[in-house]
Amino acid sequence: MENKLKNIEHPGVVESIKGNLVKVRIQTRTACGDCKSKSYCGLQDVKDKIVEIETHKAGKYKVGQDVIITLKESLGYKALLLGYLIPLVILLVALVLMMVFTGNEPLSALVAVLVIVPYYVMVFVYRNKLRRTFNFYIKD
Repeated sequence: MENKLKNIEHPGVVESIKGNLVKVRIQTRTACGDCKSKSYCGLQDVKDKIVEIETHKAGKYKVGQDVIITLKESLGYKALLLGYLIPLVILLVALVLMMVFTGNEPLSALVAVLVIVPYYVMVFVYRNKLRRTFNFYIKD
């Protein structure tokens, strides 16, 4: 059985270069419509997004240059889990528990929404660690 690493690829344009940091502007194109990864990528509905890529090869790129950036497909699934699925489960569990214990729908909804706030605060606090986990690369 063949085990090839799959990557999510997006075309972009080098926006700026500072030291080893290359900022690439991702531009959505109609190719996203055919991409199998579009359901969890998050880039299909965004017109422009700046992606910071740290690379020791920054000197070989020029501002305005067209590049292809890649991300491992498995990291796309991890982003989906962290950004959408875990908060959804927290929200639903809180909602059901509050409904069982109080029977008050408005209060249950409010508490369910408030319960996911600490989760997103933790994601914000650990954003730098997460940024190191989700590494984009410029395809050579």
